[in-house]
Amino acid sequence: MKKSLFVGCLVLLMAGCSQKSPSTPTSAESPSTSTQLAQESPKTPSAVQSNVELINAGTEPKQQLRFTPGVNTKQTLQMTMDMDMAMSVGGQTQPTLDSPPIKMTMESEVKQIDANGDIHSDFSYTDADVVAGKNTPPEMVNAMRSQVKKLIGLRGSMIVDNQGNTKQANFNLPADLDPSTKKMVEQMVNSLKQLSSPVPAEAVGIGAKWRIPHSVTANGMTVNQNSTYELVELKDKVATLQVSLEQQAGSQKINPQGLPPGASIDLKSMNSKGNGKLKMALNQVMPMNSTMSVRSNSQMSVKDPSSEKTSTMDMNVSVEMSLESK
Repeated sequence: MKKSLFVGCLVLLMAGCSQKSPSTPTSAESPSTSTQLAQESPKTPSAVQSNVELINAGTEPKQQLRFTPGVNTKQTLQMTMDMDMAMSVGGQTQPTLDSPPIKMTMESEVKQIDANGDIHSDFSYTDADVVAGKNTPPEMVNAMRSQVKKLIGLRGSMIVDNQGNTKQANFNLPADLDPSTKKMVEQMVNSLKQLSSPVPAEAVGIGAKWRIPHSVTANGMTVNQNSTYELVELKDKVATLQVSLEQQAGSQKINPQGLPPGASIDLKSMNSKGNGKLKMALNQVMPMNSTMSVRSNSQMSVKDPSSEKTSTMDMNVSVEMSLESK
């Protein structure tokens, strides 16, 4: 199989994984130089039906977990994602690939707190790049870098209720943004609700567990995900959580950016499992720090446009993600 198809599949997986990183906002440009891509009406954010399923309320003492940051609260987030991939094509094992880490920096600021506790924040991506090693294939570096660099300078805003449910999210985009980047940002906006980590409405104590089921779409691939959280420590308004997740995707056609014209990918199945730790201060919007390890297995069939041949591909992917806030 040609390297361009291989890179396209890699970009698909990286794009899907990168959407698990929380996103946040900064001031809007004037209408003459930007367009707004919004999830809800910017003037009338809708009420959110939380899908948090409380499994166990934990031990006494119990309390409600609520986010209560102050206006002008600022955070700078450093996010890193690293991925390894093992693959076989047509039953033949390919060399194991250690892709270069992606690093992104995002700044956020709380601009307003409503009487009902809704939190209005602005955010901006100030840096994004690929950390290439000396043995990393140049075509892979270029394909990945061309995608992540498009995040630099993107600004937007979001409204989150005091349980952590995202009620509204939007990006302010340059009017001349190219279609491929606009599509990528649309996917990010559409996933912001699923990417939040809301807490239960009920009072909880140490040992509490809750589950959040949702569906995420990235590059046309729809994935069903269940995230489970366990409260292991709560001290000085800082909650430490153990996190586990499971993902499944069934048979479907997918069309990631980076594939050559005429190529196609039919996903047969995808299954992932992951675990990690999340620490969040209730007086901030974004996490203090988090780590996540995900292992995924996918089967798909890929059509090469140059030969019209279809090959069966098996992928085993390991992803390590981390976030630090200051």
